[in-house]
Amino acid sequence: MKKLFLLFTVAMLSACTSSVHMSQVDVGSNSANELEIGKIIEIEKSQKNILGFVYDTNYVDQAYKNLLLECPNGTSMVNVEYLTNHGFLSWTDKIRIKAVCL
Repeated sequence: MKKLFLLFTVAMLSACTSSVHMSQVDVGSNSANELEIGKIIEIEKSQKNILGFVYDTNYVDQAYKNLLLECPNGTSMVNVEYLTNHGFLSWTDKIRIKAVCL
């Protein structure tokens, strides 16, 4: 019985999960008929947390700067997702931005 409990505990501690906390969409002021589809970009940045110690805390600012660099004339139809991937005593926060450059 102890071996079965130990095996179950090890299996549960090694499991990983993922969750999407929020997904926001902004279509802008243009209607779908008037919009010319430009270049579609996807930016993903992450932050690693190990035992509560956080690394790379400016990952959202980096993603925003990359968005401004890739689309200097502006964006339309922006989709922003906030995700978390959980591991053993650690997790990774991610931001994923998808947009159409004007």
